Amino acid sequence: MKRRNAWLGQETSIRAMFLLGTLVAMSGSAGSCNGSSSDAATDDGSERTEDLPEEVPSPDTGTGDDADPDDGPDVGSEDHGTADADADAESTTDEDADGDIPNREDIEADADDGDVPDDGGTGLPTGCWFARPTTDVAFAWAGRDSIDDGKFVWRWIDSSLSPDEDVLMVRDLALRIDRELLRRTFPAMVNGPSIHGEWIDFFSQTSVATTGSGEIFRVSLLAGVETQLTSNTNSDSFQISGDDFVVYRSSYSDPEAGTVFEYRYFDVRDSSEHVIATNYAGSEVAFDGHRWVAYTGADRHGVYKFDLLDPAAGPQPIGPDGILSEGMAFDRDTGTLIITTYRPSRSADLGLEAWDMATETTSDVLDDTWSEIIPDVDGHVVVYLDSEAAGESYWAHERSDIRIVDRETGAVRVVLPLDTYYGVGIWERWIAVNNYGLWGDSLITCDLVEGGFMSDDLHVVPE
Repeated sequence: MKRRNAWLGQETSIRAMFLLGTLVAMSGSAGSCNGSSSDAATDDGSERTEDLPEEVPSPDTGTGDDADPDDGPDVGSEDHGTADADADAESTTDEDADGDIPNREDIEADADDGDVPDDGGTGLPTGCWFARPTTDVAFAWAGRDSIDDGKFVWRWIDSSLSPDEDVLMVRDLALRIDRELLRRTFPAMVNGPSIHGEWIDFFSQTSVATTGSGEIFRVSLLAGVETQLTSNTNSDSFQISGDDFVVYRSSYSDPEAGTVFEYRYFDVRDSSEHVIATNYAGSEVAFDGHRWVAYTGADRHGVYKFDLLDPAAGPQPIGPDGILSEGMAFDRDTGTLIITTYRPSRSADLGLEAWDMATETTSDVLDDTWSEIIPDVDGHVVVYLDSEAAGESYWAHERSDIRIVDRETGAVRVVLPLDTYYGVGIWERWIAVNNYGLWGDSLITCDLVEGGFMSDDLHVVPE
């Protein structure tokens, strides 16, 4: 069985704009992010007249744990909802979303174990369903690394209680059965769940104070028993699960240097913690779950690899220096990195490339009109956000549709229409994505074969 790849994670990105779940848990108030309509643009195929800036603007400008390294959307990420990120997010009302949200009463559902979900009569494409419970204003969240091995996991906030409770939910993608795995009472949280095989990792603050240190926790999908992994009193977050390692980011305050950012990994075999790289603020990271870690330098420029099986080699620069990246993810079966890049010398916007970690060779996947960003990959199929339907660069209004591309045949399909999305992930025939707009603030999973987007042999079916 194939396993889908890394970071959303978590995402990188721009998810910090959308991850309001913790704010809701802290305040009990409703907050959401507005995905505004994009300006109309010509679609006659003529050459674009707007210039992409030397550095594609990213709304992820935080300098603390509110700066999501993943694409986010991880948007991102991307892009995972820390207290700092949520406190900085702008609070808006549901009416700020473009258009009316259809059948909102049908979107909300009970979270009983064994609940079989449907589309709530809201016009989702064939083969797509809401993850239940799904409620509005950021009461639920998942990322790219929340889907693997036939399972999808997400965080849901039960605000009917006082104090709020964070709930870890699991969906069996084939059976379409949702069940509750873990429940924690605020200020204990379940932020940014990431799954790899049997194990689900998340981050949470450890003290009753909202300023308590963030640490990484692990829970067994089978046993449902949680264990605290890290214990370094830093702000640990945005973890990516793997076989023997968990990759995460960490930050702490230094009297002389200010806030120091690090990428770290936890070795599950001996419970040891190690530093991968420091001073990476504004970058993003991906992990193949086995060996390779890839991350970008400051302001998402330049790409580095780190071999967890040969840590003494340290970070190694790969690829050209003069690129800008907005999202990267590994195919866990091959260790191939799918990365969004902007190369001023050859491209007017962001396109998709494939990078081989061992040989450091690169090849084009897709470079169409406008932006192709925040990818995830499993095997030969890549899912990504595409702003072509908006008629503008993604960063104009952060609107896109969800598309898949077959790396072997080149076939491309639109799965979900133009709207605001983040945290899209893929595993075999299934994708999972956060949506804000057409279907409220919701989590959606799709069976691409049932929907006619993929054939039984998991190739993209042309239009």
